[in-house]
Amino acid sequence: MSDLGGSTAVAGADAVGGEVPDLVAEPVWVRPAPPGDMFVSLTEQLDNVRRWNEERGWGFGAGDFDAVDVTPVSHADPFVVDVVAVYLPADDELDDVRRTADELWAVISDQHPNAWCWDEKCWDLSLVGRKQVRLLHGIVHEPGIRRVTLDLGAHWQPLNPVRSIDIRSRESAAAEVLAAAAHFPRWVRAMDGITVPFALLSGYQVTLVEPESWRRLPCLSWNESRETVSLTAHWADIYAPRWSSPVCRSGASVLTLDRSGSLTWADPMSAEAPASSSGERDVRSPT
Repeated sequence: MSDLGGSTAVAGADAVGGEVPDLVAEPVWVRPAPPGDMFVSLTEQLDNVRRWNEERGWGFGAGDFDAVDVTPVSHADPFVVDVVAVYLPADDELDDVRRTADELWAVISDQHPNAWCWDEKCWDLSLVGRKQVRLLHGIVHEPGIRRVTLDLGAHWQPLNPVRSIDIRSRESAAAEVLAAAAHFPRWVRAMDGITVPFALLSGYQVTLVEPESWRRLPCLSWNESRETVSLTAHWADIYAPRWSSPVCRSGASVLTLDRSGSLTWADPMSAEAPASSSGERDVRSPT
């Protein structure tokens, strides 16, 4: 049994006449089965959003709720789940992306004994504001309530870990992961990096330090010993064997690109892309 929580097998071993060929063992990680009670139904999720809408004054009307299809659909992968996600408009303090992150984090925080977020430890929130995030280029924030199919185990590869910066794309989840955490507190508390991965929110970039926004992202985790859910700002360019990078399989809003080439973390025509030593824009591709 591997210390990564799954099992390993020897690739290519074949007994012939009672003998095993002298082959090099190549470990193959078998994903362990997660708890079966992590998620709740779409109907219960929609009821959650109705309650939060009333309690927190989000302003959604009956038409927003009536438009959400709650027909159950089963998924073979235990980490793939349909989520009722919310996307809020801007208010007087925060833009739409930051307000959505801030409000969903408030809901999540109320569900656990302890909660910690990077912006709560900033030197002066009056200067930088709450939830300093923006969306990866190509992801669109459209206010409303939508059903989204999420793969919460995407890119989780303990034996061959990946970096968010290499695999992030316009399918990378952002507010959708926070919505999942708000609906599924049992999923959050099941996170141990072994049977259930921690989650990189690769659809976001953290703008607390503007020149480093391209390599910072929020990370959601649970610490069992401290009974604490955390939303930390970490690096997108490190290998993360105990983390997934959830993606939206359907339902999320993205831009339709009209130029050739891979999706980049910033528009190459934008001043947000830092200049390289040659003076040209350093546009980093997630692929």
